[in-house]
Amino acid sequence: MLDLEPHGPLPRQIYWRRRALALGIAALVIGIVVAVVAVVVMNSTSNEQPTANESAAPAAEAVPPPLPGENPEVKSPIQPPAQQAPPPTPTPTAAVVPPPILKEGDDCPDSTLAVKGITNQPQYVVGDQPKFTMVVTNIGLVACQRDVGAAVLAAYVYSLDNQRLWSNLDCAPSNETLIKTFQPGEQVTTEVTWTGMGSAPNCPLPRQPIGPGTYNLVVQLGNLRSATVPFILAQPAQAPPPAPADGAPHLPVPGPVG
Repeated sequence: MLDLEPHGPLPRQIYWRRRALALGIAALVIGIVVAVVAVVVMNSTSNEQPTANESAAPAAEAVPPPLPGENPEVKSPIQPPAQQAPPPTPTPTAAVVPPPILKEGDDCPDSTLAVKGITNQPQYVVGDQPKFTMVVTNIGLVACQRDVGAAVLAAYVYSLDNQRLWSNLDCAPSNETLIKTFQPGEQVTTEVTWTGMGSAPNCPLPRQPIGPGTYNLVVQLGNLRSATVPFILAQPAQAPPPAPADGAPHLPVPGPVG
């Protein structure tokens, strides 16, 4: 039999206490060893199996960064496969209608005529009566006819801010018609005189004189308008003071001596 009773010169309680202390130390050492082994095993397991956040990180990194100017919050629409896309609807196209063939003697359309205005000089003085020439030219290739009478051919004066100041039809309206047959390149000229006074349709009174400045002449035939032609109205020059009747210069009168 195994003898577990302590033997020695000391009391028996001392030997039992020593055995209990040795057993406690041995149990503590075994517990520490077990804890260290458990920690090592857990660390090795966590290194072999990444967490959900770590496994999702590569997928997030696989998305390319947005280019400069792109908005990452705006999603591009998903394009359906080609076989699922509806067939394109044919767009109806309007047939191009060629211009009518102009025969000799037909009425001249606007596209075959050109109008322009001419001033008899580039600058006038307030009080002058400028003369304006209205020119209509057949720029087509076929002879045609057009009414160029005073009822439809007019001259206008505008300010530089496009304010209408005068027309030859305001105070001298006319019902005159003049059907003119134009040969290709042929011109018709009509001259009008402007008194320098302003006017409006139906010629309301009183009429005010136009002061100095720069103005534009425009000629119009129906809906066909010419380019603007600028001209100047200048202030009249100041006349020099009249000379004395006897021709002798006037001397200043001496003042009182004082």
